[in-house]
Formats: sequence, structure tokens, C-alpha cells
Amino acid sequence: MNWTDIQQWEAAPLQTYAVECENKQRKLQAVGDALASPLNSLTGSGQTVKAAKAALRKQITAIEKEVNFLISSAEIASEGAQGINEVRANADDAKQLANTWRMTIDSSGNVSMDAAQVKRHQDSGHSETAIRRAVNTAQDRVNAALLHARALVESLSQKISALDAGTYDNNVHYSATKKVRPSLPPDGASAQEVASWWSSLSNDDKQWMINQHPDVIGNLEGVDYTSRNQANRIMLPRLKDQAEDELEAYRKKAGWFVTPSEAKEIKRLEDRVKALNEIDKTLQKADSDKVDRYLMQLDASGPNILAAVSQNNPDDADHIGVIVPGMTTSVAGSIQEYDGHAKVMREAAEEAAGPGQRVAMVEFFGYDAPPLSPKVANTAMAEVGARKLSSFLTGIDAAREHGAGDAHITVAAHSYGSTTAGIAATLVGDGVIDDLVQFGSPGSGVQDVGEFHVQPGHLYVSAAPYKNDIVQGLGPDATFGKNPTEMAGYKRLSGDTIPTSGIPFTQKHSSYFAKDTQANRDIASVIGGNPPL
Repeated sequence: MNWTDIQQWEAAPLQTYAVECENKQRKLQAVGDALASPLNSLTGSGQTVKAAKAALRKQITAIEKEVNFLISSAEIASEGAQGINEVRANADDAKQLANTWRMTIDSSGNVSMDAAQVKRHQDSGHSETAIRRAVNTAQDRVNAALLHARALVESLSQKISALDAGTYDNNVHYSATKKVRPSLPPDGASAQEVASWWSSLSNDDKQWMINQHPDVIGNLEGVDYTSRNQANRIMLPRLKDQAEDELEAYRKKAGWFVTPSEAKEIKRLEDRVKALNEIDKTLQKADSDKVDRYLMQLDASGPNILAAVSQNNPDDADHIGVIVPGMTTSVAGSIQEYDGHAKVMREAAEEAAGPGQRVAMVEFFGYDAPPLSPKVANTAMAEVGARKLSSFLTGIDAAREHGAGDAHITVAAHSYGSTTAGIAATLVGDGVIDDLVQFGSPGSGVQDVGEFHVQPGHLYVSAAPYKNDIVQGLGPDATFGKNPTEMAGYKRLSGDTIPTSGIPFTQKHSSYFAKDTQANRDIASVIGGNPPL
């Protein structure tokens, strides 16, 4: 296997095969379950009854064997598809760097730069050290892609051999006559692998998993969001009770006279209680506006509560918009406000999409945004948040591929969230993000649009005039990435927001969400799959 070989790899055929296996498996499983019923109902000890039971058992055994084979085949194919996407994304990063510096990558993966090109770089002000560093970095990326590719082939080969030998363990073990409950997928399973595993389960097994492991299923990337919503709604009251108990216990322990550190911890615990209550209030809005809310994520594992809420069902929506908020936002302080923003943007996106098109709008509070502090001046929190956002988006893509089929996914990111989203767009596989919109952006997160795993022509920026939004382009290029308004490869959307004289800075900076403004309509039109010309 060499560099030329992996350029030919395509994930789509494997993904199609995985879904075909899953569809066949479900049909066969239904037949097996149907045959098990008369088998269990047959009574008596006569020869006719014995013969009928034997015939049914033979049929059921053959079906069980085929179902488990199909489940295993789908899992292996899904792993292969995910692995190919990752290899191709890494290879694309290497090729982008090579193209930027005019390097050559030969069929074996050796990176080089001819003497004439070296001289041109030196004449343009690049040092010999910088040139050598760029070549070495490109070579490292090529080597990493090849290493990943070879590891993937070895892993798949071993699993296919085990499948042929009948020793592959699919973690499901379907039986029509003897109910065996599934186990959770192993730690580190990809979203594609999880989606394939989840798809293989019967509705009864899925419900059992939700009831038994709501804390896991609610945040497991690759599981559909109808199921995750149910699991997270089981966990929400439990977490509220737990958070209130922790707060009460800590207050009692601290006593009347608290130290600054104790006061800080009390404030954190209070925010956790408030965050969970705010989530509950946001979900209850469905009772008044008749728009279903889906609790896509509820993560209480860190110091702060993280969550994601969708208006309408992301499992069957034609268009999914993911709003990524920026600095000073949190679940405790902002989720209801952003539910209002999401409503305005969803309604405009539905209008842009046209009749019969379903739009789900997601409020992503799945990362810790920085407060107004020195933390906002660097991208450390954006880099952590980008990994969480890329995982979340990959989960949506995988769940849809194994469910209702592909959806049009737009990431609409504001302020510091736009930098977070830009970095995330370099981490996802190709085809996960269909459109990226950055607005009020301090920096794109990249130095060149070729770093994004988003198709050319699908990058958009909305920027209000400086007097209305001083954050736009504020971040240093070296860390926050270049200002998207000054980068080739972006399409400009309107930056016309509400009249901003006499209103606070924070409102000016957030005015992209204002109803009936051209900026909002333009952003929403991208989400609705009908961007302005």
C-alpha cells in the first residue's frame, strides 16, 4: 500500500453495504421473531409436533446465524467507512500543505521541494528553517496518514478473517428463542460503529438499553436523537436532585463564614442547579409554542453542565442547523436566550427551505465558552470545544446515515464559537458539514480555507460594520486564524443588522440573531438550503 493507493479509497461503497446489511438483518430478525412464536406455542409430544418443532428450530437457527453475520458485516463495514474518512481527511491535510508550499508527494509518500521552488520561497522572505519545517510537517502528515491506513487494513483483515471463521463477536448475539440482552459498545467505538450497533438492535432491546443505561445512551454519538432525548429526559430530574443535594451539603459543610474558594465552589454548584432548571424550562416551551424540543446531549461529567437542544426532530429533518454560541455564554445563563435565537432562525430557515421541508435547529452548548477574561484572548478553550463539536457533528452524520439518510447540515457559529467551529471543521471527516457560516467572527480558525473539510463554495461569512461589531476580525491571525472577511473562498452574506445606536455592545455583537434583519435572513437561507445568489 502506498500514497497513490489511498487516494483511490472511497468510504461510500462500504457505508452503502453497511446500511444494506442492516436493512436485511432487520427483515430477517422480524421473520425469526415471528417463527419463534409458533415454536413456543406448539405443545404435545407426538411425532408430528416433534417434526414441526425440529423444522422450525432449523429455520430459526439458520436465520439467527445469518442475522448475526449481517450484524457483524455491518459493524466491520462501518468501521471501514469511518476509517477511510479519517485517512482521507488526514491525507487531504497533507496535500493542502504540500500545495500551499508547492511541494511534491510521490507515489510512495515521499515529500520533496525542487531547488527552484526553494529559491522562490527564499526570495519571498521565507527562511531556510521555515521551508525545512514545512517539508518535515508535510512528511509527518503523509506518514501519519499511511500509518493509519495500514493499521486500518490490518484491523479490518483480522475482523474479516474472524468473521469467516465464525469467531467474530458482534456484541449483540441475536437469538429469536433465547433473549440475550446486548452489551454496551466498547470504549473508543467510533460514531459509525455505534450507529451500526444501535441499528442492529430490536426496538425492545433499544428501550431496555435506554432504561438501563440512560446516562450512557443520552450522550452516545451514533445513537438516534429520539432515543437520546428519551434517555436524557430520564437523567434530567435525577441530575437536578443530585445537584441540589450536592449544593445543600456543601453549604452546610462551609457554614456561615465562607472563604473565597468556598464561595467560588458554591457559585459553581449553584450554576449547575440553575443550568439544569434552565434546560427543563427550555424543554417545557414546547407546551406553549407546539414545537418539539429534543434534548440531544446532557453532560454532567465536568465542572459545568453541557447540553444541546434541538427544535424539531434531527432524526428526520431535511435541514439541520447547529448554532454554536460564543464568549460569555453558558447553559445556566444563555440557553433560554438562544432558544429564542434558534426559533427566529428556524422560522426564517423554514421559509427559505420552502413547503414540505423540515428544519431542525440545534442550540449547541456542548463546550465551555470563555467568560470576559484573559481566557477569551486565546484559543485554548476553542480547541477543546472544537473536539467536542466535531464529535457531536460526526454523531449526527453517523446516526442519519444509519437512519433516515443524509441530511443537509449547516454549522452557524457566532463570535468565539465561530473560531471553535472553524477548528472543528478541520477535524471532521469530509461530508459531515455541508455548509459553514461564521458571523461576528474574531477569526476563522484557519490560515487557509483548504484546511476545512467543507466543499469549496460552501463557506459563508456575515460581518456587521466595525462600529456595530468590534469583535469581527479582532483575534490575532496567528492564533485565531485569518479574518474570514479577508479570505478567498468565502461568500459574503449581508451584515445588515438592527439599528444599533444607543444599545449596549453585547447586543450589537449579537444582533445577527435579530428577527427580520437581512443578516439573519441570509444566514437562515443557507441553513434552509437556499442561499442567496
